[in-house]
Amino acid sequence: MNDAETLRPDDGAVDTLVRKTPWWAISVGLHTIAILVLAYMIVLSAPAEADEVVFIKKTPPVVEPVLVDESPFTPTPVKTTPCENPDQMLAPKADERTETPNDEDFKKARGQSETFVTTQPFNSRSNTSTIGAGANAAGRKGGPFGGRDPLFGKPGGPGPVRKQADDAVLAALKWLARHQSADGSWGVQSHAGRCAAAACTPNRTAHEDFDTGVTGLATLAFLGAGFTHMSRDTHDGLCFGEIVKKSLQWMQARQDPEGCVGPRAAHKYMYNHAIAALALAEAHGMTGSMLFRETAQRAIEFLVAAQNPGKAWRYSARCDNDTSVTGWAVMALKSAELAGLSFPRSAYDGTRAWLDEVTDQNYYRVGYTHLGTGKVYCAHNQSFDHHESLAAIAMMARMFIDRDRDGDPRVRGGAQLIVADLPAWSEHAADFYYWYYASLALFQFDGDRGGQYWRKFEERMRDVLVKNQNVPSTGCRAGSWEPVDRWSCEGGRVYATAINALTLEVYYRYASVFTGSRK
Repeated sequence: MNDAETLRPDDGAVDTLVRKTPWWAISVGLHTIAILVLAYMIVLSAPAEADEVVFIKKTPPVVEPVLVDESPFTPTPVKTTPCENPDQMLAPKADERTETPNDEDFKKARGQSETFVTTQPFNSRSNTSTIGAGANAAGRKGGPFGGRDPLFGKPGGPGPVRKQADDAVLAALKWLARHQSADGSWGVQSHAGRCAAAACTPNRTAHEDFDTGVTGLATLAFLGAGFTHMSRDTHDGLCFGEIVKKSLQWMQARQDPEGCVGPRAAHKYMYNHAIAALALAEAHGMTGSMLFRETAQRAIEFLVAAQNPGKAWRYSARCDNDTSVTGWAVMALKSAELAGLSFPRSAYDGTRAWLDEVTDQNYYRVGYTHLGTGKVYCAHNQSFDHHESLAAIAMMARMFIDRDRDGDPRVRGGAQLIVADLPAWSEHAADFYYWYYASLALFQFDGDRGGQYWRKFEERMRDVLVKNQNVPSTGCRAGSWEPVDRWSCEGGRVYATAINALTLEVYYRYASVFTGSRK
């Protein structure tokens, strides 16, 4: 053993190993360790993958597809639903019912009085607070929501162009009636089990988490056409009044003690709740029935409690803000105001503050979760075109809250953005959500005066929807729309059919907030 290899008494095992290891091996080892540490640090610092939406400036997320039960549905033959005795109650206490003693067509309830006065701080005693009220198509007054009367195919009804839209609405309501579940709900996936044949194949990406929301949308489609739980009309053996009654019962039964409708475990549950609250408020406002007042009031109170102080709403209570959920919340509050339900004005003030924060003051585009968001998409629809849905929502909300269409340049700016992007039924352009809000906003903006913005959009909207609705030769799908648009990946065929029916009801669902008239 030479001197270089002589072990010293104080040598440890590590010292011995180092002295006996060639220098090049030590270098390789140290570099390998450095590379592994660097890689680990990069992984830890990578941003978390987006939950549900990404913006155009970001790389699209890699999201696993939603797992849906692939087992085939057992078809359930559709049975007729006769109209029951109108005295049959939704609740057991007979003294809580408000009946409407009238013999009008459709047997529609017309409300308790011509003017509703809400509890403080709102007062609806105004001929310009008649959104959803005013004179109906036959010129009869009826209080809040009293003017909904499409006069489907009746003498003296709308002309041939409007009749096409009315026929499409009636066909959509028949499809919805046939596909309502026995418990009164509509299922994003399970509606196909109501088919007499396996015709209405559901979207495999659509998720049952949205069953409460699509049930609310379907109920609103019936309410928007003037049908309530008191209606006795029967179409194809199905009583529309019974359809509405069962759906309202289903939503009432799923309201928790704090007022939230639908399970909070559901993803984006505030969408579900806001739409259900809107339906309950309109059901109460259209009939004046005390059967719905307490449920509707608690739903509105939960909606207000879920709002971020001084701002808006998002997917769960006080979690964040986004303009899309906020749009449904504003509609629910407006219908609640007209129905005589109470809530603090600060709910409107926060909405206004949020919209001001996310609106581009030069181009009037509106952001989703912040100013300048850009295109918003999820894992299944990133190939679809961007549309100005959020500008339409902001435009509608500002008119509902402030009743100002000419003094606010952002309102006219929104109208200009919309008419520059007319509806088109093509692979990447269809967006039922955009068409719905754009129709609401433009009808309020200048529909009461036959304005150029509404006329331009309405003609294209009506033409696209009527021509692409499933016809009788498609069998069970007749009356529905194919779930092929930008957001049908989440709501499926029930969503597509209900929201398109609501779009075509824009003529009589809401009167002008400025004049109280319908055109």
